[in-house]
Formats: sequence, structure tokens, C-alpha cells
Amino acid sequence: MNGFRLRSTSAAALASAALLVALVSATGRHAAPPPPSGSAARLPDCADNAGGAVCSTYGPAARLGRGTVRTYGEYQGAIPRTLGVSLTAPAVTALPTTPTDGKHCYDADADGSLDDTHECVGGHSLELALPPAPAGLPFQWVLFNWNPHGHNPHGRYDVAHFDVHFYLVPREVRSGIKTGGCALLIACDQLATAGKPVPAAYLPAGYPASSPQTAEGAMGAHLDSRPPSTGTLSGQTFIYGAYAGDLIFMEPMLTRDFLQRHRTSAGHRTCEAVPQPAAWRIPGWYPTRYCTAYRPDEGDYTVSLTDFVHSAGAHRLATAVR
Repeated sequence: MNGFRLRSTSAAALASAALLVALVSATGRHAAPPPPSGSAARLPDCADNAGGAVCSTYGPAARLGRGTVRTYGEYQGAIPRTLGVSLTAPAVTALPTTPTDGKHCYDADADGSLDDTHECVGGHSLELALPPAPAGLPFQWVLFNWNPHGHNPHGRYDVAHFDVHFYLVPREVRSGIKTGGCALLIACDQLATAGKPVPAAYLPAGYPASSPQTAEGAMGAHLDSRPPSTGTLSGQTFIYGAYAGDLIFMEPMLTRDFLQRHRTSAGHRTCEAVPQPAAWRIPGWYPTRYCTAYRPDEGDYTVSLTDFVHSAGAHRLATAVR
């Protein structure tokens, strides 16, 4: 791992590495090793600990509420175990109550003024840098959004919630998606590109191939597997973002109440499966679960991607269908 200093490994770490080799499947996907016992304890910093031992590393902190939010990763050698965001407990108090920070707005009714409830998107957003990571992790940065009143489509997401976008493309792709008067304030000349269907081979089961009506300025189209009859979000759900026929982000969405309940719950952690496509276009490590948690030892909330497996990417798929 770049920037990590080598250190002798324990017998347990070597055993985990051996288990990883045994778990390589015929499909070409490698299962990440299970977490060690006592994993709730604080992990050593990856800057001081490498090789086969489990370690953690953090990105730079940004102010949120009365606390901070930052990205973090947990790795075992060159294998990712967790990638997520950490919110200190005070970060979910004294959050902004206005609908938006005004970064991405468009005067849709051309009246010369902006209505921050109907003519702005993104709520309050922070662009977060990722910590140092091993090769093969496809994520490039994280967009964190706080939506005090929710957002469109109404009847589905109009409740106070957080969006955590783990982007698979550079920031320049996102910044190139302009605001405008179509769909969810996306530039009308980009609506067709945003709504271009994702090829079936790269589309997880249950998700629509395209969703032009949820194409949003400064973000892209949102693909949601929940049927409209599900109603307003009350816990967490998983959304894929798409643009130009490609998946560009993975997004756990969760209500603030759901996040805060983990601080008082016995388990402190709720995990669900990340629906998988038949293949990923780019080879690398991809998560199979996402989790919301409270860590008593760290005094923080986390929203994370976990249980990574390795995909050989589009080349393997093309070879398999010949």
C-alpha cells in the first residue's frame, strides 16, 4: 500500500491471508477476509502499520454541525475491508435548517430570483477527499449531502436525510453536469446524455436502466430499486448514479433519525446487501454490503461500504460470452 511502512505480521494475520487464497472463486472474484475478533477496538494507523495486519486511515476533516466529517478506510495489506465516512457525534447536532447552501441553483421560472426550496439542488454538500488507498479501489472521492427537508421526488425522499455519494469518476465529470430547467434542474441539453441507459451487463438486478426524470444538475441520474409504492424513506436505501450510460457513483441514502438510533441500539450497526451487476466495467475491488453504525470506542457514526470482492472487469465478461 502506497505510503504504508512494512511491519512484521501476526500469526492471525497470516492465517487470514491463507483464508483469502482459499476463498478465490471460479468466477474470478476474491472474497475479502473476515474481520478479526475484537474488530470494534481501535485499529492501528496504516501509516505505522502495513503488510498483512489490519489498519485504518482517514482523510482530511470538514466541519459539519458542531463536529466534523471525513472519509476513512480499513485495509488488510492491499485488500480493502471498509471504505466510508465518519461523523463525530456532535456533527449531527446544530445542522443547517435552510433547504440548501445555494451552490447549485437555476432560475427555472426566469423571475430574476432564486427559490432555494424549488430552484436549488444538493442540499448542503461537502466534497471529501479519500485517504490513501491500495491499487484497485475504483472510488475517487466522496460527495456528502445533508438535506434538512429532503428533496424530489416528493413522497419518496422528502424527509431529513443524508446522501453519501462514493464517486467512481473524477470530480470534473460531476462538475460538467450543469444545472438547468429540465428534470431535477439539469441542463436540458444534457438530459438525453444523463438518461442514456446503462447496458444490462453492468446494471444490478432490480434497477432501471435509465431514469431521466431523476437526472439532477451537478450530480447525474439516480437509479433506485425501490418501487414508488414503498413510500417515503424511513431507514436506509442504496442508489446508483448514472451518466452517459455508465454507473458513476454508489449512494447509501439514510434518514437522520435512522442514523441517530444506532447510538442507543444494542447492535449499533445495520448492514444490507449492495446489489451487484453481472460485471463491472473497470476491474477492481467492489463492495457487496453497506452499513450504518455507531462506534462507541470512536464516538462517531459511520456510513460505509464493506465486504469487498474483486472483479476482473469488462475484459472477463467479454471473454466469457465468446
